[in-house]
Amino acid sequence: MRIMHPYQEYIEKLENEYNKTIKDVIYEYYIVRDEGPSVTARELDIPRRAVLHFIYEYNLRPLKHQNIKKKVAISYNNLRAAQ
Repeated sequence: MRIMHPYQEYIEKLENEYNKTIKDVIYEYYIVRDEGPSVTARELDIPRRAVLHFIYEYNLRPLKHQNIKKKVAISYNNLRAAQ
């Protein structure tokens, strides 16, 4: 007997709708568009807990934090350059 993924229905829905893997769909919203879990869930019309599950399953939090650090550094450098 094969064990189903707890969010299999959302995986199928989004992969069919976007013609991408679920990892790529979540990556697009959470990392590329820089949305939080709540906005990502709203945009994709799935529960926030499912988005959080995928974020942890695909280890996307460290990437998100790297992007935040980069943006802060760029903003700080731009601020210093403007003075």
